Amino acid sequence: MADIDSFKEKLRTLVTKFEKDKTHYRSKGYPEAQVRIDFINPFLEALGWDIENKAQKPPHARDVIVELSPETTGRPDYNVRTNGATKFFVEAKAPSVPLDDVHHIMQAKTYAWSTKEVYFVILTDFEEFRLYDASLRPNPRFPDEGLILNLNCSAYPENAERLWELSKERVEQGSLEALLPKDTKSKRLRIPPDKSFLEDLTIWRTELAKDIHKRNPEFDVKLLNDVVQKLLDRIIFIRIAKDRRIRPDRELWEIVAQWREEAKRKSIMSHLKDLFHEVNDDLNGDIFKPHACETAEVDSGLLAEIIENLYFPKSRYRFDAIGVELLGSIYERYLGSTIRVTPQRVKVEEKPEVRKAGGVYYTPKYIVNYIVKNTVGKLIEGKTPRQIEKIKILDPACGSGSFLLGSYQYLIDYHLKYYREHPKEAQTQYFDFYLKVGPEDLSLPLRTKAMILRNNILGVDIDPQAVEITMMSLYLKALEGERGLLPKKQHLLPPLGNNIKCGNSLISYDILEHTELFDDETKSRINPFNWNSKSTGFGEIMNPSQSPLGKGGTQGGFDVVIGNPPYVRIQAMKEWAPVEVEFYKKQYAAASKGNYER
Repeated sequence: MADIDSFKEKLRTLVTKFEKDKTHYRSKGYPEAQVRIDFINPFLEALGWDIENKAQKPPHARDVIVELSPETTGRPDYNVRTNGATKFFVEAKAPSVPLDDVHHIMQAKTYAWSTKEVYFVILTDFEEFRLYDASLRPNPRFPDEGLILNLNCSAYPENAERLWELSKERVEQGSLEALLPKDTKSKRLRIPPDKSFLEDLTIWRTELAKDIHKRNPEFDVKLLNDVVQKLLDRIIFIRIAKDRRIRPDRELWEIVAQWREEAKRKSIMSHLKDLFHEVNDDLNGDIFKPHACETAEVDSGLLAEIIENLYFPKSRYRFDAIGVELLGSIYERYLGSTIRVTPQRVKVEEKPEVRKAGGVYYTPKYIVNYIVKNTVGKLIEGKTPRQIEKIKILDPACGSGSFLLGSYQYLIDYHLKYYREHPKEAQTQYFDFYLKVGPEDLSLPLRTKAMILRNNILGVDIDPQAVEITMMSLYLKALEGERGLLPKKQHLLPPLGNNIKCGNSLISYDILEHTELFDDETKSRINPFNWNSKSTGFGEIMNPSQSPLGKGGTQGGFDVVIGNPPYVRIQAMKEWAPVEVEFYKKQYAAASKGNYER
């Protein structure tokens, strides 16, 4: 086991070795892969980190995950962990590469910051060692913000005790927390990626709304919201797919470059439409189906600015590090506001119900996981994949899809565990490549994940934008873990129009009989929903003769109804939804007095 004395001795040996042949190690012929073997691996091992997993821990618990080909993944070279939780990343460079290059610093910092969970990153070529506070929002104008420690290798021995704070022994004792700067400036700059991305989304949404309203005055506010949302969702989806390497590199960026090369003669939308149609042919799904956003007049300069702000050097986000669940929390708050048009201005503002409730509250991931485990988990326990195919899981107020995402992930994990334990079924039914990999390396094929999504996951929300965001999140979850560019024109994703519906879960079309209660605007806001409709509802599931439960019963309906609707005081709700309140009170005994869940 490593200790401070043995670390000091090994450190001196490594420094002496480097100094002796410094000219060779600094030459361009000495590659990064070799400096990792000769110096960085021994350095981390001297700190007590088990680089080679000599302890033979399972993959999820090993000390260090080493990226053998980081240039193809874009992830940091070393992921250093305790008890399966990442504590810091290490980005390695060859000594011939200057570490003060903005690109290298941003590369190291943005991945860690984008995870929201990792606060430290080391950038080193062994000759120099830089430790950064990666909880600060990366800023390419001030790349060295958050620099905690900067040492030349000649100074390592005299700073051995400071470096020892990064040892496994000290990290397990909580040393990293003490290294985090607590000054006022650092606290001010400690803006997490979800808050930062929401700020950017709000700016882009506002600017697009103003421009599209100006150029397309015939659009009503509902269509304006829809067009802005669809454009942003498509651009962000393609950008996320690029970072996850399932779409070609920089295809949005190249559209902007082409537009500039053409001296801006054609609109960017003409190029974007071609890309949207290509993505639709490749993936299918619902996000890229023909839509009014493709014919809307939009300022090309504004679209170019949005796209460029999603790429380095202007972008500070790594979308392969921002998980789908974190995106969901961003979009949940995004859905709390809407575009409003007045005679004087176009602006994005909080919805009345959000303003009255004091903001949007996103259900924490651990609560989602707990509820899913004790509902979906209990129901599918001991079942085969074929038995699970008939199970229907519903969130009747899905929002940005947090509970559906949690349920979907649980089903994916369960299927993967089942096939690892039943290799013959994996080989014969779903996994053509099973013989080429070991059970621990097995992952569900995309077609299997698509089948689970189509068969099991269902949702409703009154907000059409929430429906689209839920679909996008579920598609991204299905694509999560894919290992390379996807095949062309295979329609890999299932349409979700029959899975995720738009409507008011609590109010059916019976309300239309009470014509004295509402005008057309109120009717549109209420958005009634007919559960028994085969076209717009879930008629085939609700029909007892067509939708047996997972155990083979004859009762129609859903096997799991999951979610966590917000608690709403009926007294406050009267201010922004008086018609619904009166209807609820007549329809539901629980709503006739006190408070109730909506």
